[in-house]
Amino acid sequence: PPVRTLHSVSGNFDMIVIVDAPSIRDLDTLLDEIGAMDGVERTSSSIILSTRIDR
Repeated sequence: PPVRTLHSVSGNFDMIVIVDAPSIRDLDTLLDEIGAMDGVERTSSSIILSTRIDR
């Protein structure tokens, strides 16, 4: 499955989801699926360019 981790957070967002998407097209499709879920008002995405620390 594309979802690696799901975090409930405080602040401007309710959740942060880390996903594996092999392509931008796959990411776009996944965002459409998430956006169509009940209770989802909007999504925002960022692409991780590099990982500085992974413990």
